[in-house]
Amino acid sequence: MMIFFPVPYEDELLYSVLGRYHIRSGNTSIKATLQDIFGETTVTAVADLPSHINRVIENMPIGNQYTADVLVDKHTLYSFYSAYLPSEEATKIKQFMIGDKGGSIYNKAGLMASAISFNQYFKFCPLCKKEDMEKYGELYWHRIHQIPGVLICPKHKVPLYDSQISVRGFNKHEYRIPFPDVCKVNGEAPNYSDKVLEQLINLSEDAYYLLNHRFPNRPLEWFREQYMNRLKKLGYANINGNVQQRELLTDFVDYYGDNLLIMLQSPVDINSEYNWLSELLRKKSKTTHPIRHLLLANFLNISIEDLFYHKFEYKPFGEGHWPCLNPAAEHYKALLVQDIQIKYGNDSKSPLGIFNCSCGFSYMRTGPDTSENDKYKITKILAFGPVWEARLEELVEKRLSLRETARLLQADPATVKRYSQRLGLKTYWQERSQITEMSNNDAYIIEINSPQEHRQRWLDLLNRYPEMSKTELRRINGALFNWLYRNDREWLNRNSPQLRATVNINTRVDWEQRDDEIFYKVKEAIRTMLATNRKPQRITISYIGSMIGLRPLLEKHLGKLPKTRAYLQEYTESIREYQIRRIHWAIQELQKKGQELHLWRIYRLAGIREEYQKNLEQTISELIQDK
Repeated sequence: MMIFFPVPYEDELLYSVLGRYHIRSGNTSIKATLQDIFGETTVTAVADLPSHINRVIENMPIGNQYTADVLVDKHTLYSFYSAYLPSEEATKIKQFMIGDKGGSIYNKAGLMASAISFNQYFKFCPLCKKEDMEKYGELYWHRIHQIPGVLICPKHKVPLYDSQISVRGFNKHEYRIPFPDVCKVNGEAPNYSDKVLEQLINLSEDAYYLLNHRFPNRPLEWFREQYMNRLKKLGYANINGNVQQRELLTDFVDYYGDNLLIMLQSPVDINSEYNWLSELLRKKSKTTHPIRHLLLANFLNISIEDLFYHKFEYKPFGEGHWPCLNPAAEHYKALLVQDIQIKYGNDSKSPLGIFNCSCGFSYMRTGPDTSENDKYKITKILAFGPVWEARLEELVEKRLSLRETARLLQADPATVKRYSQRLGLKTYWQERSQITEMSNNDAYIIEINSPQEHRQRWLDLLNRYPEMSKTELRRINGALFNWLYRNDREWLNRNSPQLRATVNINTRVDWEQRDDEIFYKVKEAIRTMLATNRKPQRITISYIGSMIGLRPLLEKHLGKLPKTRAYLQEYTESIREYQIRRIHWAIQELQKKGQELHLWRIYRLAGIREEYQKNLEQTISELIQDK
């Protein structure tokens, strides 16, 4: 049991507190200190996510006010690493830390499989070092300085430096605290540009905020939806959630720069769909390092508070209410519409809003709205409703012309005629049309005859001129055609000559010569793909076509290019063949870097999805043996 417990300083690691206890206790061996603190001598000294916290509490002096939660939340990196984990996972990690399951913590937090490696040495800020010596007469390890990816002190806005003390030292049980002689500023400070310095400061401040606040643990899908709705608003994703990967990756890299992303162990290959940014937006069950969440949130201009507490919704047409655009209604343009539906068409790249007013008027508008005036636009009217139809009857009774009626109703004249016929209205413009036809067309005088008589006259024309098209028959008797078109259109369409298909015979293309030309382009493109040292792309007809600028031709006319088709059939890859080629490449890359050929490392570098990994284990084992 400990006879005293050092009062933790602000933002001090528990590792550092226990190191100060060892110095002040007078113990000559670390085992004696471990016995005091934990009641056993085999506990490993861990800086970021330590375990056995309950044992520390149990061995504290009588009357202390500390709890396991206080030590975990305020003096470890738990709050930072658990922020983006689901509640169940975060709770288990804390239980492992409070209990004795230290070996399970890193796997549970997703840190073992992370591409962001741990710091090799404890870091310090030279200005914090000066202040600590003046204020406390000793130094201690600050939590925020030990987070991988934090390169700037958020308090003093100056670069951090490596101390001479290794995070994972030769003695894994020893707690080593900082002294002035091991925290020396060696060499010049990093020469960051103003832009890079500002971004590193923002990142360190966000990390500090995350470390010192407990946010609700959300499911992984929460963050994906938050990012996706923001991408939709910024135009990087369409209404269906399909991300414009190339544009997003390019802008992301341009925003941070390759050098900064490499410094933060988070480079992005804009030519590959297998990168951490795409996976963060696509994979629902995979954890991502908090630093990368901060990078994406900063790029999308999302604050930490908003990310965790404000549920983003993509509202391409803004907040309600919306205007009724029924020109026949007294409330025309009044903001009365509350019923709105957003269509999610598979082929639509833009949102389609359907607005339904209580007057029966319904219209559709293509979004998103970019200005206040957009809400008064109509893409298509879906229903006019009884109010509009009643107004049409009023205007018909006034015996206005067709054009004037259409103008007042803000509709196409053909629409006005169609609705007049549907409502059985006797209109002024129809009467005028009949009078004109009776006076101007000697070939056919319209009288008050039954529809059957008009049909019979049209059938007589068909029998008399069987070789003529519908257009030619119309020229012979336009008045008859017009009457049937307005009053009996469905019957007219069924009893008219069918459109004659136009056959175009193109004999101008020399397909044999074109086959030779394209064959060599395809051959060169495939040779280039196979020879590159970069991450492989799958050899498909579409991809090769895009490379040589002839994708539509290869997709539609490959049957006319036998030589090219045979070559493509030989080299195009199935999904499994492509996966094996990626695995070959990954193994070679790992060997170049001198890294061990672990399965998880090969899968990650090759970008093999989980559902395919089991079926590839045997193949990978054979490839490793051959090497």
